[in-house]
Amino acid sequence: MNITLDPQSKTPVYLQIKQAVVENIQQGKLALGARLPATRELAKELGVNRSTVTMAYDELIADGIVESFVGRGSFVARRHLMETLQGNLFGKMRGHNAPKKMAWEGMFSERADSIAIESLLDLYQVSTLRDVISFSGSFPDASSFPTREFRNSLHFAERALGDEVYRYGPAAGYERLREYLASRMASAGAEVTAEEILITSGSQQALDLIARALISPGDTVIIENPTYPGAMTAFTLAGARLVGVPVDEHGLRVEVVEQIVKLKRPKLIYVVPSFQNPTGSCLSWERRLQLLAVAQEHNIPIVEDDYGSHLRFEGDALPHLKTQDVTDHVIYVSNFSKSLLPGLRIGWCAAAKPVISRLTALKQNSDITTSPLLQSALWDFCRRKRYEVHLEKVRPIYRTRRDRVVKLLGEAFPDGTTWAVPQGGLFLWVKMPAALDTTELLYQSRQQGVVFSRGHLFYVDNPERNTLRLSYGHVSLEQIESGLRVIGSTAKAMLARSTSRTAEKFRTHTVPLV
Repeated sequence: MNITLDPQSKTPVYLQIKQAVVENIQQGKLALGARLPATRELAKELGVNRSTVTMAYDELIADGIVESFVGRGSFVARRHLMETLQGNLFGKMRGHNAPKKMAWEGMFSERADSIAIESLLDLYQVSTLRDVISFSGSFPDASSFPTREFRNSLHFAERALGDEVYRYGPAAGYERLREYLASRMASAGAEVTAEEILITSGSQQALDLIARALISPGDTVIIENPTYPGAMTAFTLAGARLVGVPVDEHGLRVEVVEQIVKLKRPKLIYVVPSFQNPTGSCLSWERRLQLLAVAQEHNIPIVEDDYGSHLRFEGDALPHLKTQDVTDHVIYVSNFSKSLLPGLRIGWCAAAKPVISRLTALKQNSDITTSPLLQSALWDFCRRKRYEVHLEKVRPIYRTRRDRVVKLLGEAFPDGTTWAVPQGGLFLWVKMPAALDTTELLYQSRQQGVVFSRGHLFYVDNPERNTLRLSYGHVSLEQIESGLRVIGSTAKAMLARSTSRTAEKFRTHTVPLV
């Protein structure tokens, strides 16, 4: 093979290696079934870390270009899958007598091929790995799931409601659950009726419906930067142009929003005011009022994503934007996935009746209705005050885990690592020394059985590649202890190697003065 690496390129080295292998195959320098060099051998030849070559091979295997066999090595794939994925790349080499398989490459829409989809899928795939200590994902503590209590509510729904729970239900959602949610929001200060609430299959569906209802291709959407990738995906697939606004320790910088509003005409503003995902910051009371004033003055809807204000375990609670919304500018979105049972996939949104009417029509075209059985069981669970009991149980658990994460960051992570301590929620945002790329840190930590969420997946633009998000909701104290020590020691080792290479490069290029 002929592989030339460009150290000045912005493309990561492992992707350069991957592309070089593909080009060698295309040029016929590597035939079908040809054995690739061992990772150690190729790393030595190219002068890179063996882990970098391993990452390149893993990418090739994932794409179906290469097959790997324990004890034998890695080979250019012979499978038909390879031919499909590469757009019939090897048609000439195989001959044209056999019927050709459908070449799906190039058939998908621009939206289906959007990088936004890949970012959310990447985040989800890492978060659901089973054989690791995972600080990825945003799952609640499985050991505290109130499974017995919820099972009792399921049995009640079946006994009391009979066949009703097995039929199609109203597209807007089970009426008693909507009434419960309306009363809950009213107790928080928001004047919302059951007719102004739509039950959705998780808050992700709510965001998707909102995007489809409000966004036309080319519309501008103001969004936090960094922010929840699912929101980026929903708005991008609707054709929006995302404009990222920085987030600091007091949340979204509303003064920047005001500047953007003067220059452009955004269609909506998306914000996570409480325990922002991924930074954990809370939008201050002053900024909440300021943001509402901007929306009212310029007639811009605000999508308030409230995944976890009820997971506050210290500090004073801040009112929802919806509680101060006397002009119907706020579309409130929430769910039970982060605080109760993620497998329920039940969320909801509250908004003015014209908005709910459009969203309901879109939902009916999407999935007809969310499960009536689960909705009715959730209503029974909540009306018996079991939800409040559950929240009282899990808040101290999350606080203890957050404190342990903060302790380990100080003990095990490299000098120069910074973080902010959230007052609630499930996330802690970490900025590593600038020399570290958390993509490679994730890969090396994964080899030791530990994963986390890479920070660059949360950025609209200008990603800081030395950032990462740690989710502590579903990891035990023992896992926090061992997992963060793995990440910390791996990061220190990477920094030491980087410093060593820099010093060696300096010595190599030093010219004596005579």
